Amino acid sequence: MSIEQKEPKVQASTAATQRRYRTLAVVKQEAITRVEKPLEDSVFVWPHLLVREFFAATALMVMVTLLSLVIDAPLREPATPNSTPNPAKAPWYFLGLQELLHYFPPTTAGVLVPGFTLAALAILPYVDRNPSRAYADRKVAIVTFTMFVVFWAVITLAGSFFRGPGWLWVWPWQHVYFDL
Repeated sequence: MSIEQKEPKVQASTAATQRRYRTLAVVKQEAITRVEKPLEDSVFVWPHLLVREFFAATALMVMVTLLSLVIDAPLREPATPNSTPNPAKAPWYFLGLQELLHYFPPTTAGVLVPGFTLAALAILPYVDRNPSRAYADRKVAIVTFTMFVVFWAVITLAGSFFRGPGWLWVWPWQHVYFDL
């Protein structure tokens, strides 16, 4: 075989390797650098992690079981459609919306306020384009999210503890209208 006959095969094989692409990005195979990690620096999931998680889950299950045997859960009487409790309150995760319904019409309280709030939180990463991950540099994102959480916590707590019969404002130390 002569050198001229081998050269086309080499060119064909380099052209074939140039057409190989990675799954997540279009990168030539030669541009990828492989770093071999020594085996002694590795911690395996099995048995190191899963055994610890199994024992932690077992201990937690035993504690919760013993606690449920010792402390009796206060159950109320079965619900009847003839008697509605006053005030009729939503579950705690919807009490913020129920509190908003007290102040605004249903379209505003149930659709516009939550929709604009979620849209603002979704747009926030695009408004605050700061690439830093330090807390001191992310003041806009931190202040905005903190205002959202405080607002939602206040209206949820107001609906939980400060609303009595007829959805009137009551102080929680006067009459207990909530269940723990």
